[in-house]
Amino acid sequence: HSFKVEATVRGVQQEPVGWVADLADLDAELKAVAAQLDHGLLNEKPGLERPTLEHLCLYFAERLKVRFPGLSRIVVSRPTISESCALNVA
Repeated sequence: HSFKVEATVRGVQQEPVGWVADLADLDAELKAVAAQLDHGLLNEKPGLERPTLEHLCLYFAERLKVRFPGLSRIVVSRPTISESCALNVA
């Protein structure tokens, strides 16, 4: 299956650049987490024994929140079947 993951970060602009988070860093971290899941059985990964879209949202949120404390939303979708799930991160 192919999935698409989107992450939203909120917060105060950081000087001197004026961004909330470096989107290149966020992209690299998203790809690193995705690489942990690539070419394997999702239900064999700890935390994904039931690999629903909801659990995938939680999986990505738990791993991204450490490096991006302003993480506010994760959306995981399967475009091939037009399904998606959104998680608002507290």
